[in-house]
Amino acid sequence: MSENPLLEYYTHHSSMTDPGEYAQMYDGLPESLSALCYLIKRQFVHPAILKEYPDVLPEGSENEDTKFITVQQMLEGLLERNPLGLVMDRPPDERLLVSCRYHVLLLISIMKHRGIPARARVGFAPYLNAEGKSGCHWICEIWTPSEQRWMFVDPDIKRVDFPRHEFELAGNAWLKARKGLIQPELYGLGEWRGLSCIRGELCQDFASILGFEYVYWDGPPLYHLRMETIKQKHLELLDTIAHLLQAPECHLDQLLALREINQELQMSK
Repeated sequence: MSENPLLEYYTHHSSMTDPGEYAQMYDGLPESLSALCYLIKRQFVHPAILKEYPDVLPEGSENEDTKFITVQQMLEGLLERNPLGLVMDRPPDERLLVSCRYHVLLLISIMKHRGIPARARVGFAPYLNAEGKSGCHWICEIWTPSEQRWMFVDPDIKRVDFPRHEFELAGNAWLKARKGLIQPELYGLGEWRGLSCIRGELCQDFASILGFEYVYWDGPPLYHLRMETIKQKHLELLDTIAHLLQAPECHLDQLLALREINQELQMSK
């Protein structure tokens, strides 16, 4: 476990990443991040590529994001489909059909279980899109004690320690959009794009940094506001969050305080 209290914060499980009674499934897993990413991909099929398994998956197979919100639910579901647990040779018809958030949660759960600081990050991945567009995406940040830095890891496509400029964190995109440095409509997924989408991803990244890895369709009130109803105070709050997220481990107390004093950043009970 890290001796730095700020880093230690990211070794603690959230309600989303806690494996609970299934923690023993992590025993004997590979040590390297590359091998772990490969293992995770053998547990899931991303809903975007279901058509690549026409003769393998059961008829009527569809996105299961709503069925397995937490890591405990994912591990339980995996055990039900294959009692051997997290195995490399899990066939496609025994995998969960879930998207990038779920790949990320499983990896950071494993790392936290090992006492290694890890956190989810939300933003945009131009490497997943063509024609200059940048799609919504979740990745991991894993702390490397030997080099004293955070590395990007994308378990969804098995990329480990790739250049930071290749993934645009939501806060960076928000600040650029506010300054008119980017075309917001190039950012998003499907019909959900533009400044509203960037705002949503920023709210998700803020929550994830604090250990609240909400599902895509959920979030605090500020996440759900229609853009036409957003006031100047909301824009200023989002600007502040985006600036603090440039170095979240240095501003963790400030980020926590912002959530504490702003109902717009708190989930309703």
